[in-house]
Amino acid sequence: MKKILFGFVLVLATLFTSVPAAESPRAVIIFDASGSMWGQIHGKPKIAIAREALKNVVREWNPNVELGLTVYGHRRKGDCNDIETVIPVGRVDKNKVIDTVMKIQPKGKTPISRSLRKAANELKFTEEKATIILISDGKETCDPDPCGTAKELEKEGIDFVTHVIGFNVDKKTDKQLECIAHATGGAYFSAKNAAALNKAMKSIVKKVEKPKAPVLTQTEYTLVARYNMSPKGLNVSGVKWAVSQEGKVLYSGNDEAPKVDVKVGKIHVKAAYDRTGELQSAEGDMVLKPQAKNHTVIMIKSGKVTIDLAEEKGGLKVKGSVYIYPIIDGKPNRDDQIVWCVPTKKKACERILPIGKYYVEATYDSMKAHTEFTLANKEEKTLHLFFRQTGNVEVTASEKEGGKWIDAGCRLYNEDKSDSWYVGPRKKKAGTKQVPVGKYTLNCEYNAFKRKDIPVEIKAGETTKLHVVMGQTGKVEVTASEKEGGKWIDANCRAYKVVDGEVDDSDNWYIGPRKKEAGTKQLPVGKYLLKCEYNRFKKEAPFEVTAGKVSKVHVIFSPFVIGAKCSNGSEKVSYEIYASSGQLVYDKKVPCSKMLNMVLDEGKYRVEASVSGGTGEAAFEVGAGKPAKLILDLTNLNHEEEIKADSSETVVVPVQPKKTEPATTQTNAHSVTIGDKKIQIEGISEKNAADLKKAAAMLQMLGGMMQGNSAAVDKEKKPKQSSQNEKADKEFDEMSKDLDMFTK
Repeated sequence: MKKILFGFVLVLATLFTSVPAAESPRAVIIFDASGSMWGQIHGKPKIAIAREALKNVVREWNPNVELGLTVYGHRRKGDCNDIETVIPVGRVDKNKVIDTVMKIQPKGKTPISRSLRKAANELKFTEEKATIILISDGKETCDPDPCGTAKELEKEGIDFVTHVIGFNVDKKTDKQLECIAHATGGAYFSAKNAAALNKAMKSIVKKVEKPKAPVLTQTEYTLVARYNMSPKGLNVSGVKWAVSQEGKVLYSGNDEAPKVDVKVGKIHVKAAYDRTGELQSAEGDMVLKPQAKNHTVIMIKSGKVTIDLAEEKGGLKVKGSVYIYPIIDGKPNRDDQIVWCVPTKKKACERILPIGKYYVEATYDSMKAHTEFTLANKEEKTLHLFFRQTGNVEVTASEKEGGKWIDAGCRLYNEDKSDSWYVGPRKKKAGTKQVPVGKYTLNCEYNAFKRKDIPVEIKAGETTKLHVVMGQTGKVEVTASEKEGGKWIDANCRAYKVVDGEVDDSDNWYIGPRKKEAGTKQLPVGKYLLKCEYNRFKKEAPFEVTAGKVSKVHVIFSPFVIGAKCSNGSEKVSYEIYASSGQLVYDKKVPCSKMLNMVLDEGKYRVEASVSGGTGEAAFEVGAGKPAKLILDLTNLNHEEEIKADSSETVVVPVQPKKTEPATTQTNAHSVTIGDKKIQIEGISEKNAADLKKAAAMLQMLGGMMQGNSAAVDKEKKPKQSSQNEKADKEFDEMSKDLDMFTK
């Protein structure tokens, strides 16, 4: 691999030497001759005061300090470019300077920014130390930001300083002028009268005459690489740097424009660049002086390439993307993309690249083109890449023929389906795509509808239009609650397509009703089954989707309440609820005083309730017409009261274990006659049956007392008999309730 001695064209003047400071101080005075200088201070024009102050300074000027004089606003009114170097920088001719100053006549505006730039250029501020003395009686009247200009000059200059005198100005102007001075490291003086102006001028002269003593023992050193075809362009990345001093490596790496802290004195620099396989390298020593700005600039050998794209040779230019990779060891290095650019119909892609061999790849719609090229030092090369002819496809879709346009997902496939392009028609505009000439097929999807392999032929320069009819749809709107008319709840529902009476599990859509809004879905016309889940319980509801309409489905998850009666109301009860299949569907532990609210699907269940005294259980059923509430009596699970009543000694009573399987119990049936009604009661003991018969006999007697011939009753006894009847009625009602409760 050929070495090119600092092929970067190592600019030795900047790599191995640093810019020397000027041997003697040099300064330019910018004198304000704007119209406002005719203003007076204590009856004397400001221009006269300024002339006298400047004359006194020049008379005592140190002949070893070079001086120049720039004046603005002295020739024309309203001209922001009325700036003149009346005395160039050089050895001072005191009489000439004084004679020139005494003849200045104020007329124009105050172009401070432009005057600063002009004086700085005259002092060669980018190469040498430059000092400006600005005298102004007002703020900038031409450009918006003189302080910004001062900052730019300070940044660009070697050692640029501006000292400023604000002559009889207001506070706002004071701040503007002070900013100019401080931005460059200069001094600012606000002189309100002649004495103050003279004092300020003398102070500034002393600053100009006194040279700066070297104070830095360490400085920041910057390494910069640029292409020789663009010496003022962007920094180049990929250079391998090494900086050492006194045998110690201070920096080694390939950062872009790295900054290194070095001591003032001698340093050694190495640089190498081989990103494209063409090695460019150099090394050398340089001596750093105590300056704030030390840097190395190397120039990498480079060339310029221009690339444009067209469908065919001689055809119109097209917009595409260009990718450039270096060729290393005969192959494109795709891990190191050097350039990406976008040539258009009107503008080609132009790039400056380091010398070497390259692989360029371009894309235009679905097509690709590529080539290779070699770039020599300072060579300019133009490349033209061509593609096949193309045409356009334009796709629209609707649910029915002549219906509104819809959003659909369509994809265009080439003949062997090795490549495809998305074409998304929308409600407001057609889906379009430019593709190479040839035969294609179009596949589209819309909700549950699919249209496949629609033939399409693309012709050169033409637009092929297709309209796809997908199929009609409607909407379903799903809500859910725990009871009829209750608050909406969050549930998970899914709609399943029903075909020929059978549910198609493979074709379904999620619909999630929420507390604040219904769950909605647009579906193809047809019959469906809605399956919903809420708190581990399930509901199903059939519905039908009609074209262009909204089908509303409301799912109710009926609540069920379970409570318990305990010996100790503060005791906690552990509930377990089992479905008829044996599955545990609900379990919770709550205080006995608290009711248990839940949602259960229709069907048969068994509840087990455990307290410290044992476990009770009961079977119940949930469904239309069934009770929605169950109360369990857990006060005497071990029958302790009955056992104690039959014994004079203390008895330890074992807890009744829960039943593992529902037991079949032999029960007796008894009939009780009340009036002319005969009631059949099953599952009670002989003793309870006898008690019921006694209660029935009492009811029969009371009923007989209320039966009588009202005509035979004496009129005077009617109120008393009425009172007796009312009392009997009340007792009858109470006993009927007791009987009813007992039978339940």
